[in-house]
Amino acid sequence: MSNNSPLSAPVKYPNKEFAAAFLAENGVPFQNAVIGITYPSPDYQISRTASPVTVFEYVVSGEGRILLHGKWQTARAGDVYVLRSGESHRYRADPNDPWKKIWINYASDYIPAMLDSYRIPSGIYASENARTYFERLFELSKSSSDQSTCYMIADYVHQIVHSIAAARVKSLSDEYRIREALNAAVYERLTLDELSERLHISKSSLIRVFKRTYGVTPYEYLISLKITTAKLLLKDTKMTVREIADRLCISDEHYFSSLFLDRVGIRPRDYRN
Repeated sequence: MSNNSPLSAPVKYPNKEFAAAFLAENGVPFQNAVIGITYPSPDYQISRTASPVTVFEYVVSGEGRILLHGKWQTARAGDVYVLRSGESHRYRADPNDPWKKIWINYASDYIPAMLDSYRIPSGIYASENARTYFERLFELSKSSSDQSTCYMIADYVHQIVHSIAAARVKSLSDEYRIREALNAAVYERLTLDELSERLHISKSSLIRVFKRTYGVTPYEYLISLKITTAKLLLKDTKMTVREIADRLCISDEHYFSSLFLDRVGIRPRDYRN
């Protein structure tokens, strides 16, 4: 923050970005904050080693890839992602559908402890309220740089953390409900539309939150359960292959046999023998 300028200091960023920096004075709860917006650019990419800042970003449109815990993951429109200070950060726009995003790079002594207390690791999250806070932050980036502005910036960062934590708890709850419903559907013919209606979760959210936790889609999880159950029935009962297929609500015996071959490597009758 500078007393010699009525505005926050503009920062030059490549790849169609605008950003403004706020340097806090005594009494303001951060060392510095850079608020910006990234416009779609197919060659956009960022790489930091042992980052001094915690990154909070909201994807307005498009998508991109983020290296998290050794794996590239996708952040899409409506997602928020957090990259914690002290870690290496790597992320890039999708060249075919590059993202537009609003972000803040935030350096403070307390934010790591705050994220720890809410159990928020670096990751991609969904939050219904986050967009509002990011948009307000971006409006602040165009306002006068004084102490009250810096306090408002800190407050919106806190609100973002709170909203992510609340969404994460709800998401974990949803993921558990989805898994339990799938576990109970081994002997059912259950479609994703029916599961979505049963749990009052949109189909797109159902797929996204489940895959984010378990690494597979609900459909793949259910098929794996059915194949595991089929192996037990082949081993421990005298049911025919047709009866097992019917029991698992896979009505076509030939499709069941082909599915079993694809997943196990041999056909059901060979597995039994």
